[in-house]
Parts: sequence; structure tokens; C-alpha cells
Amino acid sequence: MMLYSEKLKLFTAAHPCENVTVGGAQYRYIRSGKEGAGTLVFLNGGMNTLEMWMDYVDGLSDDFGVLLFDYPQELRTNQELVAGMHAFFQTLGIQNPIFVGASDGGMVAQIYVQKYPGEMGGLILISTGGMDANTLKSLKKKYFFAPLMLWYMKHCNYEKLKPKLIKAGLSHIRNESKEEIAYAQDMFETIFKDYKQEKDVHISGLLADLMKQKPVTEADFAALEGKILLILPDQDFFSGKMQEDLIQLMHHPQITYVSGGHLSTVLKTEDYIRVIRAFLNR
Repeated sequence: MMLYSEKLKLFTAAHPCENVTVGGAQYRYIRSGKEGAGTLVFLNGGMNTLEMWMDYVDGLSDDFGVLLFDYPQELRTNQELVAGMHAFFQTLGIQNPIFVGASDGGMVAQIYVQKYPGEMGGLILISTGGMDANTLKSLKKKYFFAPLMLWYMKHCNYEKLKPKLIKAGLSHIRNESKEEIAYAQDMFETIFKDYKQEKDVHISGLLADLMKQKPVTEADFAALEGKILLILPDQDFFSGKMQEDLIQLMHHPQITYVSGGHLSTVLKTEDYIRVIRAFLNR
């Protein structure tokens, strides 16, 4: 198994990033894949790093358009973010995007569907929870100290904090193999080497802001019936109860359970790509 840092060099050479400013927000993005096909828009998890999806580009771009992007730092709330994304997609000429959202990206996808009903081509949610009232209530309890953490994040010696953040990331390891654990370790070390304090403050602010959102309801997803796939790890950070609440929101979604924890999205990419492909071809 090639390490993350080795793979990243090859990916960056093959897929250079582009930049565009829309509505005062700067988007760093990669657009690839089949012209004229539906576009898969990948929404990042809590590191806000488009490179987390690099395996998926080559795995899916033969048959689909693919868009990866980082959430711009100018957009400080999730409502600003989804409005900004909407304008960004219009600038790129993307209609009816199919979202592939992991973890926090899955929650951003739900806010987008609520704000822009009828504008989605499909929804693939990976290792995430619902933005329903129950889950938001549980997460508020779990993240009671989020505002304090955000203050600390702004004022701490960030370089000294990085080893703790790497350790926190690796705490999501479950039953992964030695090779997969080595890959995860290398991934976090590579990402955090150049990770900036401002970027972390920004994404942490967006995470804290999730708790302030208006809950989504079943009605928000009615129009997407038959176009929703959930990929749920059996040992995820989001509890079984949260997974059940997510399923209830989604109008007979196709559900695939996978073995592993919260990091499976980047550690078991071949399994995920196979499931996504089969769903989209259907």
C-alpha cells in the first residue's frame, strides 16, 4: 500500500489545482472527469482538505464529472458556505450536482438540500449524522465546550498543538490493518505539516456553527427518493442511534454498511468506490 504522501505527489502532478473568486470568496478546486456526464461534488470532512478524495477522482472520473474543492475561509457560517457553493457551481456551469459528503461534509450537503430544494441530482452520504433535531441535540451535549475550544484554537501555540491533533485523528482507528494505520499516520502528519492555524480556526468555526442550524426534516429529502445512498461504517464516530435517525430522514435510501471506523472513507477507498459506482450505474 502506497503511503498518503507518496500518492499525493503523483496526484498533485496529474491534477493541478485551479483558483477562482466568486462573490469575494476564493475557491481552490480540481475539476476532472467525463464532459457532459453528471457531476459528483465531493464535500470535505473536518480537515477541509480536498486531497482526502484523491483516490476517488481516478476511481470515478471515467464515467462522471468530478469536482473537489476546499471551503473558502471567507465564508464563516454554514449558511454563507452553502450560498457561496451555489454561486460557485453556477460559475462553473454545474447543474443538478450529486453530492458525495463525508462526516461534516454530509451535514453541509443536508443544509444545501434544505436551502435549495429541487436542485440536486442525488445524495451520497458517508460516515455522517443527520441534521435532524435529535442528532443536533446530542451533538450540542457532546460539544458543550466547543466555544471554549474555538477560543483556545485562536490563541494557542498552534505548532505545539499539532501532535495532539494528530493523536486525536488517529483515535478514530478501529479494526484497520497495519498498512492502513501506517497510511493514516502518514496522512495526518503530511496534512498537518503545512496546516495553518487560520484554516483550523475556520473549519472549527464551521463545525461549531452546525449546532446552530435549523434542523432538517423528512420533507426536505422527499424529492430525492430513490437517489440517496448511505454508506455507514459499523464502528463510526456517529452512534447507531444517530445512524438510525439519519435513515429515517432519507425516504427509503439505499444503505451499505461497511466494516471499520470513521477513517474508512480514506482507508478503504476501493470498497467505497465500488459501492458508489454500482449505485450511480443503477
